[in-house]
Amino acid sequence: MIFLLIPILLLVGFVLVSQWTAHTPAILGADGQPLPGSIASLEKVKLGGVDQWLIIRGYDVNKPVLLFLSGGPGASEAARVLRFNSELEKHFVVVIWEQRGCGKSYPSLNPKSDLTVDQYVADLIELTDILRERFDEQKIYLVGHSWGTIIGVRAAQQRPDLFHAYVGTAQMVDVHETDEMIYEMVLEHSRKTGDTAFVQTLEKQGPPPYFGKSPIQPYATLFGREYALYEAPNIKDPEYRRDGDILMLMLKQPEYGWLDRLYYLLGLMNTFNAVYPQLQEMDFRVDAARIDLPVYIVLGRHDMNNPYQLPEEYFNLLEAPSKQLIFFENSGHGMIWEEASMFHSLMVETVLPETYK
Repeated sequence: MIFLLIPILLLVGFVLVSQWTAHTPAILGADGQPLPGSIASLEKVKLGGVDQWLIIRGYDVNKPVLLFLSGGPGASEAARVLRFNSELEKHFVVVIWEQRGCGKSYPSLNPKSDLTVDQYVADLIELTDILRERFDEQKIYLVGHSWGTIIGVRAAQQRPDLFHAYVGTAQMVDVHETDEMIYEMVLEHSRKTGDTAFVQTLEKQGPPPYFGKSPIQPYATLFGREYALYEAPNIKDPEYRRDGDILMLMLKQPEYGWLDRLYYLLGLMNTFNAVYPQLQEMDFRVDAARIDLPVYIVLGRHDMNNPYQLPEEYFNLLEAPSKQLIFFENSGHGMIWEEASMFHSLMVETVLPETYK
């Protein structure tokens, strides 16, 4: 028992220490010391009655606030934003929100009855008000990626007065129709290439949507093959190809302890299973045809996880005070990391001067 107990206690101690020492590194000046007026903070806030986490970074606390909404549902893209989008910290106070049921905020999964799109939107609006008050800003910038664009559009619809602009990257429009497109595309490719085993796998599970106890399993089968066929081969940026793996980045990021890393994996499964089936009836061409603030839609030309035809159609019918559609020609679903310099230029040279008043 002693020989068994000692390694267990050591492991528990190691995990607890990793949680206590989790941090986001200070922003340093030329002298190697924390830059005066900067912010680099890992904080817990209460949203919708449950604890959720924020990573806040900026060279100057007086800069405009940018709130980033990760894709998912149930995932955190904090590691990629920290790795590839640090340039934004020079021009904004960048806030990365670990949404309920994901990453460091995974324990807020319960009660599962609160894992609804409406609750995520309510959390987002509550967080926006907290940030506005804290940083003395009337409005903030809202940037969503993939699933983050769903709650981003909904929040922008409900409270346009809170935001300078909405930036939707890999903008989702109709989840059901998009997933059906992916299914037909992968099925056709498998038939043409003679991959009869995968044809049988797809035909057995049938076209989406998928429900049941663990819908992530058929979705992972479909999306995993789509990524292998269309996304990975088209990654052109060598830096992203080398360092862009989200799991490897997550394992190395200092903001996470080892319990957070377990939470990350659990969120990918459990939160996805709870939330994704709720998205099957949405169609922003009908539900969100007007947004009363400036809108920027950013699409990767080679994005096959969210083929550009639907978001382009949505953009064309969208009514907004001003709107721009921007294609990143050399990237896919992760365009803001694959072509990070283009994204930074868009935010700093276009969005800021056009909307920060």
